[in-house]
Amino acid sequence: MNETITVRDIGEDGDQWLVTGTTDAHSADEAIRQHVENVTGETIEALLDADDLVEFTFHENHWWAWGNLDENGNPWERSLLYAAADVCDDHAGFHGYLVSA
Repeated sequence: MNETITVRDIGEDGDQWLVTGTTDAHSADEAIRQHVENVTGETIEALLDADDLVEFTFHENHWWAWGNLDENGNPWERSLLYAAADVCDDHAGFHGYLVSA
């Protein structure tokens, strides 16, 4: 089975990501590193001016939900991420990792 992992930049500081499509934190870690290199052309360590390997903090949730969806039910660029229990029942929940550097 192949995973389709998606990495989405979250927040304004460029040091948080939402990773979906995997239930494995190691795969999420690798996906973020690859995403940062694809987007910036630099490693995460160079981007954050780190002397050592950047270690991520993972917050896994099986029921994330987007607030402020467009008319097709897709999140806007500035949509807010919630634990699904914090939003209305009509928002679909999904599994993912909120990851911080």
